[in-house]
Amino acid sequence: MSESYAGKEDLTKPVADTWFSVERYPSDIVRFREHHIDPYAVGDFWLLAGSQKALVADTGSGIMSSASLVASLVGKPVIAVALNSYYDHAGGWHAFAERACHPLDAPALQEPQAESDAISTYLNETTLWALPREDFRLADFRMTPAQPTLLLEDGDELDLGGRIITALHLPGRSPGGLALWEAATGSLFTSDMLYDGSHGPAWPPDQPSPYVESLKRLRDLPVQQVYPGHYGVMSPSRMHQVIDEQLASLEKRPDD
Repeated sequence: MSESYAGKEDLTKPVADTWFSVERYPSDIVRFREHHIDPYAVGDFWLLAGSQKALVADTGSGIMSSASLVASLVGKPVIAVALNSYYDHAGGWHAFAERACHPLDAPALQEPQAESDAISTYLNETTLWALPREDFRLADFRMTPAQPTLLLEDGDELDLGGRIITALHLPGRSPGGLALWEAATGSLFTSDMLYDGSHGPAWPPDQPSPYVESLKRLRDLPVQQVYPGHYGVMSPSRMHQVIDEQLASLEKRPDD
């Protein structure tokens, strides 16, 4: 069960039996991971459910839709929040009926041509370890455009029923970059803004100043656990260490 990869080189990849891994964390938080892709090239996404509604922080690449899987786990309406406009976090966003983002990222999500053109920089024969189905061709993979059904500004709250999630506008990676904050549990969902590992060509950012201010804002939160968009979760002490290292690097760099 293998196919010629992307229809170009004489390479084969196995066809995956399951595309997503599912892991449960404290505070009724669930992580989804496309575990046949190098975690550098695709983002984790996170599920939080209240009594009335559920929320996913990011949605994965969209190579395989995550919407039906999420729906099967919660059995209630789901709102998908795109924390940035990049394929590895928002590629599956279009498949959800309720879609939220910051206004400044909406144009890139509605017309993702530039992001589609950039996919091959990160997703290639090295970082894709299996195929989602036999007829999949990476060369044909594009990000699907979609419009938000809800725009989130800094400080907006989402009431899931017994759980209040606050949107934080954190520019620095994308203009409308968001993090999500659950004060009751000290849970922080940072997507691309903060994670513990290689950023590759995305580091340093073109304009360090907004990134610096966003990192300083995160550092002041009474965090109990960080749920990033790549690699693993972070404790508060590790979060502070990573932020301090990044600030030391960024504060030496002028904006372009």
